[in-house]
This record gives sequence, structure tokens and C-alpha cells, in this order.
Amino acid sequence: MTQKLEYINQGRSGYVIYKDNETEFRLFFEFGDGNCIAIIYVPTINEWTAKTNKSLSERLKVLTFIAEQSINDQAPNCIYELSDSCIEILNKSVK
Repeated sequence: MTQKLEYINQGRSGYVIYKDNETEFRLFFEFGDGNCIAIIYVPTINEWTAKTNKSLSERLKVLTFIAEQSINDQAPNCIYELSDSCIEILNKSVK
């Protein structure tokens, strides 16, 4: 499966666009403050399938890809924390 991300920056916020061979969806993000570089809001477990057209069993794999690729593309030397509703991109040196 080919996965990729695109980004739309709109000042202090924007969208991360996930694409693979089967689907495409947008996730809203906003820049953080302090230790938090950015927050990418993700569909909760209950919303996942309806909003992404992906099975729940694929959720962790897709969100891990989004987090790791976002760091590679936009925030080198950062780490991430995944919760039910967001991915937080954090400054590694502060944590």
C-alpha cells in the first residue's frame, strides 16, 4: 500500500491530508505552544470508519504513519504522543 501525506498550512493551523491506494481524508491541525509543537486532531474510535473509510483494525497503523511521517516532513527531532482524539507532536529536547 502506498501511503503519503500532503499539508495545507493556513497560518497557525491547517490540514494534514492522508492518501493511500484506497482512500483520502483530511485532518485539522494547529500549532501548539511550549513543548507542544503541533496537534493533529484525529477521528475517535467511534468516528474512525465513517470519517476515514478505513477499518478500525487499520487505525493504529494509519495514525502511526501520520505521526511519524509528519515528524519526518515537518518537525525533525520531535516525538509524538497518540491519544483517542489527537496526535501531539512534542519537542524531544524538552520532554
